[in-house]
Amino acid sequence: MKISNELKIGVLATVAIVLFIIGYNFLKGTDVFSSTDTFYARYKEVDGLGLSNFVKIKGLNVGRVTDLVLEEGNQGEIIVEFTVDENFKLPKGTVARIISSDLLGTKAINLELSDTTIYYQNGDTLVSALQESLSKSVQAELLPVKQKAENLLSSIDSVLTIIRSIFNEQTTKDIKQSVSSITSTLNHINKSAENVEGLLVQNTTRIDRIFSNIESITLMLKNNEENISAVLSNLNNISDTLAKSNLKQTIASAQDALETTAEILDKIKKGEGTIGMLVNDEKLYNNLEQTSLDLDLLLKDLKSHPDSYVHFSIFGNRNKNRDTDSIATQK
Repeated sequence: MKISNELKIGVLATVAIVLFIIGYNFLKGTDVFSSTDTFYARYKEVDGLGLSNFVKIKGLNVGRVTDLVLEEGNQGEIIVEFTVDENFKLPKGTVARIISSDLLGTKAINLELSDTTIYYQNGDTLVSALQESLSKSVQAELLPVKQKAENLLSSIDSVLTIIRSIFNEQTTKDIKQSVSSITSTLNHINKSAENVEGLLVQNTTRIDRIFSNIESITLMLKNNEENISAVLSNLNNISDTLAKSNLKQTIASAQDALETTAEILDKIKKGEGTIGMLVNDEKLYNNLEQTSLDLDLLLKDLKSHPDSYVHFSIFGNRNKNRDTDSIATQK
């Protein structure tokens, strides 16, 4: 049997139309070969959700998005239409949340089932929700860090301004001079350390002798510990003896004697009493001086003319008058 060309063209056209319808519905998210239920959800924004995006339950694909319509009368909300395999029943309270299904940011609707036993019917509207996008989440996390970074930069800018005002040309010059002085001081210290080291090396023998002498003295003190204790005990006894002696009373008596002597000398100075009159009476002094002079003359005359005072002549005292006159003349 020969098939005509017209029949062939008709069959091909029919197949093409069927494939076109199947492809169109597939692109719209409609599963032609299975029965589905249609549901709706309202969103303020869909965050990139598009036609044919999957509808998931716990990660399993159970449907597709079939339509998105911007509603004019309800503050510009977007009505999303999606289908779910009729084998999956959605309990009342199920939330249709828009999520990112992969790292590339492909959107999908995830159905979060509730625990009720009452189910939605075909054509019902579900509770909608929108998962926070990765960019918004990162932005929310980075916002405090950004604010802190801005505050830090502001503080650093203030510090740099202060540093510029402090480290001017004169301050820099002073710092350089200070560093130079410190370097010079360190060099002097280094030289001093070298000198000290040289002195120590040169006097090592002397230092050893000094420590040896100190060790000998220490050993001597240790060996004479009993004698030193005895000496200290004797000093303690002497201290006790001095403490027990009537030293205070002796000092008091000496002080009284000094005060009495001072009173006597004061009276002598004022001419009171016999000694005071003797010391201060000028007339008595003159008389004594004259008497001493007369006595001296008498002794001289006695020495020169002893026979005038002691005479043993049996003829009498012939020269008595002469001697008397002679003494009177000397006076």
